[in-house]
Amino acid sequence: MRLNIGSLVGRKGSSFSVKEEIPSNFIQFPREVEGIGPVQVQLTITNTGEGYLVTGDLQLEVSLKCSRCLKPLQTTLTAFVEEEYLNRLPQVEDEDLWDEIPLVEANEIDLTELMVESILMSVPMKAVCQEDCPGLCPTCGADLSAEACDCLSPEIDIRLAPLSKLLHSLETKSPERRKDNGSTKEKTFKSKD
Repeated sequence: MRLNIGSLVGRKGSSFSVKEEIPSNFIQFPREVEGIGPVQVQLTITNTGEGYLVTGDLQLEVSLKCSRCLKPLQTTLTAFVEEEYLNRLPQVEDEDLWDEIPLVEANEIDLTELMVESILMSVPMKAVCQEDCPGLCPTCGADLSAEACDCLSPEIDIRLAPLSKLLHSLETKSPERRKDNGSTKEKTFKSKD
């Protein structure tokens, strides 16, 4: 998306707003994510004297998979953007930084890279269909929200296996011989009258 900022040239402090919808086909999403509709763009561009400050919000409806049960779900990504496009390169010693500084090109600013980065950063790392989604059984793969499985409890962590063996040996050991199970005879003393 390219914006013409000719109306702001030479007018420090002036600004204009942009509100439009643009197709989302310019965004290369990860394999699990798909853009459903257009990107809703609401931006304000302000002349700062040294460049143009772009601020605003981007929204996009996407389809992705629940990270627990793998069912498809739809959600709205919202990204806040804030970037200054400079009229000319600043005086910096490190020329490698020049590629990272966005510049105005012939009274136009190209927002494509800013929009792509902002939207991709707003994709959740682990999306869930419901907060309490139980997910899939790790043993048989059954969807635990739809059915209960007959699998035993999950395997014991290998780091705790020695403790499990100790507990098992204590449970299977024969009971200790004590008074209450009749193994010893209780002596009673009676006084002779």
